[in-house]
Amino acid sequence: MNKRIFDITSVDIANMSRSDVVESIRRSEGRTLMVENVVTFNPPYDVVSGAEIAAAFGADLITLNGFDVCYPGVVVTDEGTKAVRIETIKKYTGRLLGCNLEPVDQDIYDIPYGRTVSYQNVERAIELGLDYIMITGNPGYGVTQEAILEAIKVVRDVSADILIIAGKMHGGGAGNDYNLGIVQKFADAGADIVMFPAPYTTPGVTPELATEMMKAAHQAGLLGLLAMGTSQETACESYIETVAMASKAAGADIVHIGDAGAGGIACPENIMRMGITIRGRRHQYKRMANRR
Repeated sequence: MNKRIFDITSVDIANMSRSDVVESIRRSEGRTLMVENVVTFNPPYDVVSGAEIAAAFGADLITLNGFDVCYPGVVVTDEGTKAVRIETIKKYTGRLLGCNLEPVDQDIYDIPYGRTVSYQNVERAIELGLDYIMITGNPGYGVTQEAILEAIKVVRDVSADILIIAGKMHGGGAGNDYNLGIVQKFADAGADIVMFPAPYTTPGVTPELATEMMKAAHQAGLLGLLAMGTSQETACESYIETVAMASKAAGADIVHIGDAGAGGIACPENIMRMGITIRGRRHQYKRMANRR
């Protein structure tokens, strides 16, 4: 696979291995855009899902947050609310799709079992046709980097083929953790991509610290993702542009925008602004148009 991520089609995705995806992102030189979407919320517009909006405004990878692998479905409102199957969303978006799974103790935190990391849930995610699993913690669930490390091992035990993204984009109830010593352990456990907060999104993450984060990722043989998951995805476009520029300059292979907007998705204009900033109008408009 010699294509960059913003050039691939749904036909390419159907034939891509884990290593193909990693290489496609690496070849894109910091121009890969991930968009997150809460799939249990009613989308901001009728007829189309949040994932389709993400694709239309330039996402390369779409992460389904709040997705329950035991009761899978993506909400669409069209003369009533209905849940659309993953294979339908893949067809409509033409993008790589993944979901968040969280390494939490259900005896402590009130979270549906189908959103947590377990051998059974990883198997379900793969059976549903998801392209990657993102191991992280939503706000308030107390997820630590050490818990994420153990979860990576579970996912990799189940499958040698599924792409694994791991890390925290904010404190998640356990406090911000910028321990770079965990990165090599993530790599040894089988992760492909490590995630840290983007510059200016959490306290103390300057462009200089973000650069050290990405250096640690690359030295461990991983790709690096810098994420905006602090509700600033609804800030003004000039802020989005600043974060995107700083993230790419820090060495991020993937720049991420979170889901804290109306209907569980960032302002579409902000998604487009991030894409234009990291790759220019040529590749951005092509990515927006190409859902074959």
